[in-house]
Amino acid sequence: DDADTWDARDLDLFIGSGGFLKPKKKKSIVVGGHPGQALAASTQAPPAATVAEAAPAAVAPAADGKASGTSSSDVEDLSASFEVPGFSKERHALTLPVRVHCEDTTPRGHVHIESLVAFSERIRSLTLKQIMGLSLADLREQEQLAILATEYVCEVVGEGFRVLDTLRVDTTPEFPAAPLFPWDVEMVNDKTGDLYMRGLFALNLCAIAPNGSYSGIENDRYNSFTQRMRKWCHPDPARKRFSAMSLRFFNAYKPDGKPFTPTGRNIVAYRVRSRDCDMYNVLFQARVPSMMESCLPRYDMMAVYVNILSSVRPGFELTVYILHNEDSALFLCTHGKELVLTCFAHYGRIWPMSQEEIKCGSVPGVRMKLLKFCRDDDAKPTPCLDFDLSKV
Repeated sequence: DDADTWDARDLDLFIGSGGFLKPKKKKSIVVGGHPGQALAASTQAPPAATVAEAAPAAVAPAADGKASGTSSSDVEDLSASFEVPGFSKERHALTLPVRVHCEDTTPRGHVHIESLVAFSERIRSLTLKQIMGLSLADLREQEQLAILATEYVCEVVGEGFRVLDTLRVDTTPEFPAAPLFPWDVEMVNDKTGDLYMRGLFALNLCAIAPNGSYSGIENDRYNSFTQRMRKWCHPDPARKRFSAMSLRFFNAYKPDGKPFTPTGRNIVAYRVRSRDCDMYNVLFQARVPSMMESCLPRYDMMAVYVNILSSVRPGFELTVYILHNEDSALFLCTHGKELVLTCFAHYGRIWPMSQEEIKCGSVPGVRMKLLKFCRDDDAKPTPCLDFDLSKV
């Protein structure tokens, strides 16, 4: 009995729903004080004051009666630019602002570890492209070289970050000896000036063989390739964390004086996806934290150490052995019988990654003892400075 008040849209809704949805009867309002001039309440124009507040910069009519700014002839060229790295003489660091988008944020108000690692990779690759004129693709195709991250630490040290705020990424390389060139990274909240992330990335310059395998380059080629980059090194010797006589990654971190003490263990299967890998057809380092989240459902990762021991490719079936406690976990990932990837993660709160924790995934003798125990190939090892399995 209300059909006489329906418009075409209401009729389409009624017919399209098979009569299930019936539009509500619309109240008529008087317009301009003249009875009989009625509009549906849902289409009533807002009061003039509301319109003025919503659109303070209303378009004024042009002399010919047409609204100005509505023609395509009024559109002007606006320059667009990609992210461009620079160099700060004050901080003696390569620097790049990065906008944090919604997909970069966690439900707890932080930036995903994966995004932070990707931002660290972005400044390095953009620096090569825009300052040295050499992209990673050029490096592979013209020089048969690849820059591969083997070990890194990424730590959140700030108290949260808002979407669409900007991180200032600062990075400084070192060149201790072939094939290693580590990059120290800090990310600062550009609005507050507070340090939000710090990290250290051990990159290796590798030659690509015809069969697709990778090997570290010799010293002469290393020196030649890195010559133009050495000006970016920090002049303060105290800032250096590696030397030709000290290339082990864990030596860049201080011992905590406490061994890693897990209270439980798990075994999980993980199939490597194409999404986990990059153009080199090997594991992209930034994906590891998200992969490990699939293996241990904790959603509050705050710091991570990653060690990529050998090439991991799409389709690999990994067996992931996990030793964990309330706020940390060690992941030992095997492909067949080979240990190919290790990871150590902190959860829930902020504290520094320690040398003992890194050594659990870094030192061959230490990680193999832990792996043999997880596989039940050997008895529980006795406690040591780096780990204590007495509570597992």
